[in-house]
Amino acid sequence: MPLFVKEVDSSQEKKFKELIETTWIQFPKIGLYCEKEISYHKIFCKLQTVIGLKKLSEYLGIQIFLEGPHSKYYLELNDQYQFGHYNPEFARKIRNLFLPAKTQPKFLQLTKPIYESWFKQTAREFFIVYQKLDSNPKFFRKEADRYLMLVEESRLDPYYFDRFILFLYPAFTDNEDPEEAAKFFIFSGDENMDSQIVKELVGFWIRRKADGTDTEFILGLVDLIKLYDPEFYELRTSLKNNPNKNENLR
Repeated sequence: MPLFVKEVDSSQEKKFKELIETTWIQFPKIGLYCEKEISYHKIFCKLQTVIGLKKLSEYLGIQIFLEGPHSKYYLELNDQYQFGHYNPEFARKIRNLFLPAKTQPKFLQLTKPIYESWFKQTAREFFIVYQKLDSNPKFFRKEADRYLMLVEESRLDPYYFDRFILFLYPAFTDNEDPEEAAKFFIFSGDENMDSQIVKELVGFWIRRKADGTDTEFILGLVDLIKLYDPEFYELRTSLKNNPNKNENLR
């Protein structure tokens, strides 16, 4: 499908930036009916009360998805044989636009409590799952290729990602033979994450590896975490804080 791009005039861009700032500040008060949702479902539900896919695409001046089952109005999350291939430009644009606090220290202070209450846990969950997947690039790539193949051949089991429910457990393996099993960096306590969320986030990142946007999305997530949760980022990435990190590759 050809990439559709159009110019976004300065007044529309300004309006969009104002909408982003207002959404950050008003986030606890919007979409109150979304409270029944859990983890990232709650965040996406609340965001969808502010702006739909069609309007977001218009503001950005690009298509959000290059192919897949999603329409310009809603996400089709239950299609067994297709998945949404994000436009890499979408990931780059939201990375640059959705963090006004990067250039506004006062806005950072104003929104820090909102991040703590509404975004921190979800941001950490996405990062933790990605970090373990990325600790074994060969496994990550193999799983993305397998997923693509199954989708293309219409052979994807609807419960395919159930095999990753225990992905964050130290004993997780993809092969009974210890010599053949994939090796990962292990962080104590990660296994306490809700297994249903783990399964879903593994699916998200495998799809992003499959459509080639995983790098753009993780860079945006890292920007968010380094800005609002730098201690966590340092803890997860510093060898100084993880002296046995290399020994934890299992």
